[in-house]
Amino acid sequence: MADYESGGRGVRGIRVVDYRGKWAAVTYVNGKRQRTSLGFDATAANREAAEREARDLGRQLAAPVNDTVGAIMQAYLADSRAIDVARLKNAWKALEPTFAKLTPEDVTRDACRQYVARRKRAGRQDGTIVKELNTLRAGLRWHDKNTPAIVETPSQPPPRDRWLSRDEFQRLLDAADDTPHLRIFLHLAIATAGRKEALLDLTWDRIDFDRGFVDLGRKPNGKRRATVPMTDTLRAELKRAHDVGSCSHVVEYEGKAVTSVRTAFSRAIEAAGLDDVHIHDLRHTAAVWMAQGGGDNVVEKIREYLGHTSLATTYRIYARFTPGYLRDVAKALELDRKEGEG
Repeated sequence: MADYESGGRGVRGIRVVDYRGKWAAVTYVNGKRQRTSLGFDATAANREAAEREARDLGRQLAAPVNDTVGAIMQAYLADSRAIDVARLKNAWKALEPTFAKLTPEDVTRDACRQYVARRKRAGRQDGTIVKELNTLRAGLRWHDKNTPAIVETPSQPPPRDRWLSRDEFQRLLDAADDTPHLRIFLHLAIATAGRKEALLDLTWDRIDFDRGFVDLGRKPNGKRRATVPMTDTLRAELKRAHDVGSCSHVVEYEGKAVTSVRTAFSRAIEAAGLDDVHIHDLRHTAAVWMAQGGGDNVVEKIREYLGHTSLATTYRIYARFTPGYLRDVAKALELDRKEGEG
C-alpha cells in the first residue's frame, strides 16, 4: 500500500495483514513498527473494506503535526491520486506565498480576494485562478471535511468550445512536418482523443499492430483509460515512428521520452496561422468529429473513447454536433403545418 510522509512525520509501508483472525494495518511511524486493528474479520469478503480503512489510517497518521496550510497541502499532494498531479503542484506553487503560513481558520474571503487581485495583476485569467483556489479547497477538505476555511473563487468562466476544422488541423500537421515528435503527438491526439498525459506516457508495448488497437494505459489513480482502435492514418504514422524510434516511448526526441510538447505546439500554432488553440482542444476536436460522423449510439461510443464517468456529461457537450440533432422535434415548429397533423 501507499507510503505517506508529511509534517515532519513519516509513515512507511502501510499494509493489511491477518492478525489473530482480524485484519490489521502494519506500518512504520518514524521508524517504529506499529500495528492497528481495523475491526474486520480476516475474510476475503472484508479485504477491500479493510484496505480502505488502512488508507484512511495512513492519511490520519500522516496528518501534519502543525496545522499550517503549507503542511496540510504538502501532505495532500503526497497522497494525491489525481490524474494530473503536476497541475496540482503548479497550483500550490502559486498559492504557497499567500497561504502557506496561515492556519485553516485564517483562510477567509478577504484572504482569497487579495489572492485573486494579486494573480490578476500578474496577468492570470479567472479560469486559472479558479483552478488554483479549488486545489486549495480540495486540500483543506482532504485534511478536514469540516474545515473552517472559507475559499472564495471568482465566477467560473464559460467552458471553452474551441475545436478545429479538418482544414485547420491539416494546417497544424503541415506546420509540424519538421518536428517529428509533435507530428506523432498530433496524430495520436486526433485518432485516440487521449489526454496529453496519456499520450506522452504511451509506450510501444501498448501499441497492438496485429489487432489494430492503442491501449492508453492507466491513470495515476489506477483507473484504466480507454483502449481504442487505430485508424489507417494513425497506423501508418505509428509504423513510421516505430521504424526510426530508439526509445520505449512513442513520443520521443533524440532517444528520450518527451515530457512536454507545449513549446513545439505553440510554434506550430503560430506557423499555421491559428488563433486561440490549446493542446486540450485536440481532444475536444476529436470528439466533435466523431459526433459529426453520426452512426448508431454515437454519443455512447464517444463516452467510451473519452472515458467520461457520466453519459449525461457526454450528451450535454456533444449531442448537439450529431447529424439531425433535435430536427425531428423541430418539425413541430414549422409555420406551414396544418392543425391536426401528427
